Amino acid sequence: MFLALLHLIILFQKKSAAIKGIKNNVAGVADVLLVPSVETGNGLVKMMIYFMGACAAGVVVGGKVPVVITSRSDEAQARLASIAAAVVALD
Repeated sequence: MFLALLHLIILFQKKSAAIKGIKNNVAGVADVLLVPSVETGNGLVKMMIYFMGACAAGVVVGGKVPVVITSRSDEAQARLASIAAAVVALD
C-alpha cells in the first residue's frame, strides 16, 4: 500500500494516528520512507540513527546491479544490512 504525505510521527506511532483520527494500514508500521532528495534522506536517516537508535541500509536499485551505499561513520551492523539489502534486490 502506498500513501503519500503522512505526518512523520504517524508513520511510526499508531497511537498518534488514533488520537488524530487517521485510519489507515500504514500508520505505525511503515516499511519504506521515500524522500524528495538525497540531502533530505541523509538528514532523516542521521536523525533516526542518532536519536532513535535505528539501523539503516543504503542501496541504489534500478541499474544492472544494486549499489551498496555506506557512510564512513556507519557501524558494522549498518554495513551488513546494506549488503543484505543489495543481495535481496538482486532477485
